Amino acid sequence: MEPVLPETLAERLFTDGDFAFRFGMQRPGQEWFRWDRPESEALHERRRWLSEEPGRHLAWTPEALPLLQEAESLFAEPAEGPAGVGEPLPADRLKSLSLRWEPDLLLLRRGASGEFRLVAGAVCFPSAWDLREKFGHTVEAIHAGVPTLNATLGSRIHTFLDRLPPGQTFERDNWGLAAHGERNAHPDRALPRLTTEATLETTWLRLEHQAFRLLPQSRGLLFAIHLTAHPLARVLRTPEHSRRLASQLRSMPDAIAAYKGILPAREALIRQLEQR
Repeated sequence: MEPVLPETLAERLFTDGDFAFRFGMQRPGQEWFRWDRPESEALHERRRWLSEEPGRHLAWTPEALPLLQEAESLFAEPAEGPAGVGEPLPADRLKSLSLRWEPDLLLLRRGASGEFRLVAGAVCFPSAWDLREKFGHTVEAIHAGVPTLNATLGSRIHTFLDRLPPGQTFERDNWGLAAHGERNAHPDRALPRLTTEATLETTWLRLEHQAFRLLPQSRGLLFAIHLTAHPLARVLRTPEHSRRLASQLRSMPDAIAAYKGILPAREALIRQLEQR
């Protein structure tokens, strides 16, 4: 079932003016740290990927254990291990947590220099990136492949993480476009990509709702990404929405449009947006 879109989504995502990477951090409107509905379609799909391809979607190192213990404490129920076994292994506990929570989750440990480094993750719904390639890297190194991101927002991201109050959650949105409505856009799946033949009716908006929470005891970071996919034509409810997205696409630097997989379809989409 397609998630219900709030009326203000397009205004929030497609800002007026030229494209720019935006910090956009704010306090959450609702509490993220709760178990999701057992019948959730996203949870059913998570079970599939973590069962069929755990090596692709789950990563763990023992130094993440203190962070995992704190992440588990955010929930009322403890993680469960395999039936008939005593204390579950940490990797099994991470998997169990991911099987009962819709967002992808990443655990980053803070080093002596203050840099956060990725030490564990359960990522079933990536937007064309591979957890295995990011594992063990710092935030700055992870962002290095995103054109201009470190140059424009790197220092602000570092300051935010350095000053993040323990036990409080902050959130932001990130969006992209795709030629499919699949949640799991792992590069190994070789899903269809946007081309010069793209239309507004066949293009999907990928919305990443991201949450950040500093864990008080370990001083580690819990980073959650809740992914939803929406037919783009349904998101654009007014001519103003179309105008704003056209402006964002037209002003997006080529390197960023290529990184996001939008470049081949950009002119076709802009032309259609201007005709709406």
